Amino acid sequence: MSDLASLTGNVGVFLLTYLLHSTLAFSFVAAATYFLGRRRNSELRVLAWKMVLCVPVVTTLAVTVMDVPHFGLQFPVHIAVSEAAGETSRDNPTASQERTVPAPLVSKDDNRPQTADETSASGADGRFASTPFTSARVAASGSPNVSPLKPPTARSGWGMVMTTWLLGIVVGALGLGVQMTRLLQLRERASTISTGDLCRSLNRLRRNLGIRCRVDLLRTADLPGPVAAGILRPFILIPQNICPDSVAVGGRDASPSTGRELSASERDALLAHELAHVAQCDALWNLIVQIISRVFFFQPLNWWAGRELRKEMDFLADAQAALVLGHRTGLAHCLIRLGDQMSRASGPVGPVGPVGPVHLAAGMAAFRSTLGQRIETLLDTNNDLRRMPRWSRLAALAVMLSGSILATVIVPRAIARATEPSPPPTIPHEGNEPMKKQVAALAMATALVIPAAGDEPATRPASPPPTTELKATPDALPPGIRKFNGMVVGRLAAKDIERGTFVVHVDAVSRVWRNSQAENPQSIVGKSVAVGGVFGKFLDVLVVTRIGETIEFECKHDGDGLKFPGEMLRKVAPYRPEDYPKLPESFRGFQGSVIADIVKKDPEAFEMIIKVSSVKEAWNKNTAKEPRSIEGRTMMLAGFWNRKEVYHSFKPGDRIEVGMQHIGRQSEHLTVAEFVRKADAGSEKAAMEPMKRMERESAAADGLASGQNGFCGMLVGRLVQKDVERGTFTITVDAVPRIWNKNRVDNPKAIVGQNVQAGGVSGKLLDVLVVSRAGETIEFGALHEGGPFMRVVEVLRKVAPVSPGDYPELPEAVRGIKAVVTAKVVKKDQEMMGLIVEVTRVDELLPGSDATDADSIVGRRVMLDGFWKRKELYQDLRVGDVIRSGVAHQQRLSDNLAVAESVKKIDG
Repeated sequence: MSDLASLTGNVGVFLLTYLLHSTLAFSFVAAATYFLGRRRNSELRVLAWKMVLCVPVVTTLAVTVMDVPHFGLQFPVHIAVSEAAGETSRDNPTASQERTVPAPLVSKDDNRPQTADETSASGADGRFASTPFTSARVAASGSPNVSPLKPPTARSGWGMVMTTWLLGIVVGALGLGVQMTRLLQLRERASTISTGDLCRSLNRLRRNLGIRCRVDLLRTADLPGPVAAGILRPFILIPQNICPDSVAVGGRDASPSTGRELSASERDALLAHELAHVAQCDALWNLIVQIISRVFFFQPLNWWAGRELRKEMDFLADAQAALVLGHRTGLAHCLIRLGDQMSRASGPVGPVGPVGPVHLAAGMAAFRSTLGQRIETLLDTNNDLRRMPRWSRLAALAVMLSGSILATVIVPRAIARATEPSPPPTIPHEGNEPMKKQVAALAMATALVIPAAGDEPATRPASPPPTTELKATPDALPPGIRKFNGMVVGRLAAKDIERGTFVVHVDAVSRVWRNSQAENPQSIVGKSVAVGGVFGKFLDVLVVTRIGETIEFECKHDGDGLKFPGEMLRKVAPYRPEDYPKLPESFRGFQGSVIADIVKKDPEAFEMIIKVSSVKEAWNKNTAKEPRSIEGRTMMLAGFWNRKEVYHSFKPGDRIEVGMQHIGRQSEHLTVAEFVRKADAGSEKAAMEPMKRMERESAAADGLASGQNGFCGMLVGRLVQKDVERGTFTITVDAVPRIWNKNRVDNPKAIVGQNVQAGGVSGKLLDVLVVSRAGETIEFGALHEGGPFMRVVEVLRKVAPVSPGDYPELPEAVRGIKAVVTAKVVKKDQEMMGLIVEVTRVDELLPGSDATDADSIVGRRVMLDGFWKRKELYQDLRVGDVIRSGVAHQQRLSDNLAVAESVKKIDG
């Protein structure tokens, strides 16, 4: 019972401290925004209200759980501690002797006798006894920095506080669940808008705002105004009466016109505003507001702060929408029309669902009372709608962090005070360990009611380490390991954290990379080897790894010894041979497809162990002597880094069909190539597929096998045919706009005019393939790693048919240029963040330029890329603008230049 009383008191102290911190934070921000008046900076205000909601939680945890210095006012809260404290004296004679010192003790501060309460709160030597919320630095109640206020100290009072708080959390969780259910009902009752002008406008604006995820557009009769919602799968709900007749919805024609539909510019403004909410992750922040407001329901200012945050997010979304639209009037007219419709609608203000209001969505007209202010702000030409410069945002963040640190050390807090004698701590400055354990216990209890999802633990269950004696002294490296590059598994024998080195007893060489040149990588198995070069976050892994535990790490031989290149170092379960299966010698060099069952997954390394039931086919470039020697055996399958969605959809026990290739003949793992999917009922019985054979023969005839092995870059061409189920397609190449640094082809342009097979399309890229028709032009990233197919990587999109000038070629005399040029913007590619510019002059050649005639670029059009880290500047550019930029030609076979040095817009 005494432990429970201590816990309830400590929770009460935590809540009281939070109440103090949150009230002061809200007061400060509210006063600041009041004195700013109508000088509106929505981005700064959004940041400020987010700080009001989140920072008090962090500072309260810091001052109550951690042993941090504190110099502000402190409110002592009396907590009953264990009645068994006297028993400690029997176990600790020294403590007993200290507590039997005669009663009249003299205080250091004022030379007066201490009272009984002060004696109980102090040690025998006059020092303050540490409690779960205080450290040895805090003085007794007579200290000048401790307030004489005494909150209620009855055990039953703090018990009622904790019980009420937990009941409030349960009620709040139920209310939040109701809100989520209503939002799901709204989505389920809505109909999808899949074609028409609205969808085209949505995709165009989504690209302009830099949103890379898919956003669904839905129509509903349950809402008076539009809203954006969803965190992982965002969607936009629009009212039924603003959808024009020509839009096909869910395969049905739209309802008859009501005469109140929005115009095309107003619909674009509506979509731009809702997409701005998606770009700013406002749905996630709405959820955070709901969680904080319901957990700390006793602080009414949280609800007010949440409302202010939602209002400011609407102002910020208006500004972003006006910027991407290029004008303000369309958005203002849209707000006026929606305000009129909202005034005619009955019911509560804000988004409403089938059974009431929903507060987890960001709505365009969620607050009627602010519509006038928003319209006035939009139409005020003196109001700059552009986003804050990066340095301003960094400065605001620095101020916020500084304020949080300052609040932690000076803002008033509550501290726990024992009401009965307790022994002095045997180790001074031990911190708040009891509170840490109590908070951890509460966190674990709370986590039990939160649904969790995942494949399986990143590390396997621990088991007793082998009893084999380990050697701390490394053995000499065998000659067969020279120029090795791959992954090693073994038991830690010794470590030196300062030098970043360790010694490991090698149990297995799990993977050998393609660029490894070692003659016999397996020659280090069973030996103790030294590895150096550990740094950064991987030192943390080395710190927490004990001698005898098993680690898996990447290493390479650099001529002097084995070095850690900084890719992977992790603790794993003790070595078992079945976790690292070896390939039959007659299977090495295999390229083809198999049917297999998943035995085990390793989500951290994106690998799996599979048991092969049958080899379906061997491809033309297969060099395995006996491909079927793998049947009935297990093997390791890697290569899922670009197929994470597919990987997570599989679970142990699933039967899959996978195309694979053995790239490194000395390695024990194979890599996914072309496709991986769940096997259907007839897959295992099927013989070699005639269509696959025809596709491979066509690919070989059309140039992949003759000079295109190792291609890496972007291809543009017309779609000839596609197989959505297999994720493959064929194009006739019209242009090769970009060549990447990993390209190994001497003449990439030779592929123009030929048919090329591409595969490996999955996830959201598959959606593009679904809506693309034969004859349409597509652009995609292509990588050839062997086999008859180019693998699709990173990009797959529909583009306009290729016309002269769309992909200008770079003059030979300019290749290798590094210079500062002045150019005029001719065309923008929002999705790829690229420009086509016409160079007007070469201002300056930079060191390292290899161009033989830099001026030959003057008057010509070139492709300019590399704006991914300059998105704000890119969005501000318009066709016709003149820019001065540093440029560099990084890949001599490519026709595009990359932005280097500075870029700025200048007057023409």
